Amino acid sequence: MSGLQSELLRAEAIRNLETYRVGRRHVIIMMIIIGLLDVMGIVYLVRGPGLPEGLWPTEAPAANDLLERVGPEPEPEPELRDPDAREVEFTHYVRWGDTFYMLSRRYWGDEHLWPDLWSLNRERYPDPDFIAERDVVAVYPRLAPDGEFQEAELDRLFQAYLEAYRAYQRVGDDLIAESRRTGRSWQRRLGRIKRHKSKWLLYSALRFDEGYLERYQEKIDSADLKIVKNYIERFGTPGRR
Repeated sequence: MSGLQSELLRAEAIRNLETYRVGRRHVIIMMIIIGLLDVMGIVYLVRGPGLPEGLWPTEAPAANDLLERVGPEPEPEPELRDPDAREVEFTHYVRWGDTFYMLSRRYWGDEHLWPDLWSLNRERYPDPDFIAERDVVAVYPRLAPDGEFQEAELDRLFQAYLEAYRAYQRVGDDLIAESRRTGRSWQRRLGRIKRHKSKWLLYSALRFDEGYLERYQEKIDSADLKIVKNYIERFGTPGRR
């Protein structure tokens, strides 16, 4: 090979080496640019578009902090019970000595609910105290089966107390009027007892709510209301067991 050819080959090899070096630098630069773009894209996705610097927390909030912000899970609302939608569970055949007071204690576990039991059977028993042997009493589910009265149940109970109050008044007045016609003193005494029981019944209802007298005072005779308030002053409010 001549000297000229050797020089030409050497020059070609140098040019190829320079081209390789330039191309390698371009590849490295492109890889760096692509890497920077990837990093910027990740930051963009994490921080979100348009949010200024400094709004993102440097560390994730603790679980307790999140619970405090969200607050405790609310308690589920209790299922509302409709006291007027109750249906007869069974019937009780009256024995000698039975009273609504005793039957309420036996089947409902609370003798002070007896006006409600009587009210559910009032068409058969106009006098709450007169319950004859071999009669039938329809027994319904009790109010507040869990012991906690809902508003509708409490209103139903007070309505039953007021119905029993008026029934005692009516029976007492009828007996007193009959005693004037017949001259029988026992009828007059029994009539007064019934009237007296009507006031004690209103007093007994205070064990369920001390404020019910004010809510229902328009349905109570003013003279009877005054007597019941006197009971409160003398004996205090009956306690709820």
